[in-house]
Amino acid sequence: MKKIILTLGLVLLSLVASAQNITFSENIPEEAAEVLSTRLQAMLKTAGLAADTPLVVDATVTDRVETSGSIAQLALSIDLVLTSGEVSGTFPLKGVGEDETDAWIRASKQFLPRSQATKEFTDKLR
Repeated sequence: MKKIILTLGLVLLSLVASAQNITFSENIPEEAAEVLSTRLQAMLKTAGLAADTPLVVDATVTDRVETSGSIAQLALSIDLVLTSGEVSGTFPLKGVGEDETDAWIRASKQFLPRSQATKEFTDKLR
């Protein structure tokens, strides 16, 4: 019984510690926001930043192309803008999918928490 209580306590503590103050703009689909949230949390954790670091996430579709062929797909070029206080960074993403949501999700997976660009952004946050 003690092990169960201890395990539950550790799980709750880890959830509180990993909670981020991340705000997404309305133009980002919910499924893509979930992927981005996980990746942004990993970015902040890797950088050793506090769990309550405020982060505003906005995105703009800069190019939209429907591919031709037997299976039509949608290609999106997206500028992801992260802002925290006076620090801002833009990350270009590209995703191709069967529909817009799928393309957004695939583009969101292009955001790499340990890339040089994210490292430069988190260095500015410190």
